[in-house]
Amino acid sequence: MRFRTSGLACLLLLAASACGAPQKAAPLGAAELTSPLYGPDGATSLQALAKDHRATVLVFWSAGCPCVRRYQARIDALVERWTPQDVQVVGIDANADETLRDVEVARRERDVQLPIYRDRGGLLAKAVGARSTPTVAVVLPDGQIAYRGWIDNERDVGQPGRQPWLDNALQRVLAGNVQPEERPRWGCLITGGEPADGAAPASDCGCKTSHAK
Repeated sequence: MRFRTSGLACLLLLAASACGAPQKAAPLGAAELTSPLYGPDGATSLQALAKDHRATVLVFWSAGCPCVRRYQARIDALVERWTPQDVQVVGIDANADETLRDVEVARRERDVQLPIYRDRGGLLAKAVGARSTPTVAVVLPDGQIAYRGWIDNERDVGQPGRQPWLDNALQRVLAGNVQPEERPRWGCLITGGEPADGAAPASDCGCKTSHAK
């Protein structure tokens, strides 16, 4: 397993809105909803995970991304905060250079509370339009994507004026407003490759690099 290097290529760019509005994600179809996701207990699917919840938050995760490490406490807090409100929060690792074993080792070593599934071949990531980690998406049981973006706007630790984008979106969705919403996203690029694990080289860290277009 080749971990990303936190000291490489964190370029400060303008917000994605200044570069043109990103395209909204289309509703997920049957192929994406039923595509297998692999966890330590075997295969499942987004359809199976989402059917009994008002909303499911997909956190695109990577064992080697420094941005994911920095957000671990906030992501674990999301699980604790939203699960009682019938919102499911799960991690999705779509990186071709990270195996299920890599994911489980990193999860145990860091005491990650988030359940994480492997999206082999990155079909779900491509369908959602997630190009980097930790992009998040709020998916409704019918496959509609009600939110896509980052958890908040804080790219630097302690940056003033934090806006809890994901929390605000979930409050809106649970209140009945499921209008799709887009927010900027940055982070480490998700590595592509064939469905077999270990098919592609690791990407550099880009916690300040926009991947919203």
